[in-house]
Amino acid sequence: MAENAYYTLLTSLPHIDSLFNSKITPISRIQLDRRLSMLGTADRDTLVKVEQLIHWSHLGDDVNEEFLINLAQRLIQELNSPDLKELVNWRLDMRTVVAALRRKAQGSQAPTTSRWSFGSRYAYIRRNWSNPTLGLQHTFPWIPTVIDCLSKEDYLTLEKTLLEAVWNKLNELSLKHSSDFEAVVVYLLRWNLVARWTANDGEEAINRFRDLTEMALGEFADQLPA
Repeated sequence: MAENAYYTLLTSLPHIDSLFNSKITPISRIQLDRRLSMLGTADRDTLVKVEQLIHWSHLGDDVNEEFLINLAQRLIQELNSPDLKELVNWRLDMRTVVAALRRKAQGSQAPTTSRWSFGSRYAYIRRNWSNPTLGLQHTFPWIPTVIDCLSKEDYLTLEKTLLEAVWNKLNELSLKHSSDFEAVVVYLLRWNLVARWTANDGEEAINRFRDLTEMALGEFADQLPA
C-alpha cells in the first residue's frame, strides 16, 4: 500500500486526544472497521494478528494457548517492521510480567518448567523470581506501582497504571511513524485503550484483571506451584 494511501486513511479518522479524559471512543468500532477496509489484504491480515496478540482482552475464555504462542512466533517472523516487532515483544513481556507479579503476590514459587509463558523475558523472570521486582524495574518502571496495587488490592489503579504504560509506549512509536502502516496500528491500539477505559468501573476492573491474568498464563498456570 502506497504511503499516500496510509495518509488518506489516517486523515479520515478522528483524532484521539487523550486516554483518561475520553468519555467515549471518537469513532464506533463498526465505522472504524469500515475505514480500515481501505487497507490491502496483507495489511489487514497483519493488523488482525497484531490486535489479537496485543489487545488480549479480545480473546475468549476458551483461547488456545498453543495457538497464541504459535501466532506470536509467526507474526514476529512475518513482520517487516522492527518497531512493530519490538512493540509486540514488549506487550507480551508486559503480559507475562503482570501475571508473574500477581502469582508472586499470592505466594507462588517460580515456574517449574523453562517454557512457561509468552514474550522474550519469561526465562529471565523465572531465574529472577526471588527478586521483588523480577529484576525488571528499570525496563518496566511501572512494576513497583503494580506491586503496591496488588498488595492493596487496588485493581482500578492497577488497571489505570497498565493502560497508561501501553498508551505511553504507543506515544513513543507515534513519534517515529505518522503516515505509514505503523501509524495505523498505533491508532487502532489507542482506540482499543480508550474503549477499554471508557467502559471501566471498579468491579469490572477487578474481574477483568483476574480474568486477563489467568488468560495470560493459561495452561502455564499449572506450572506455578501454589
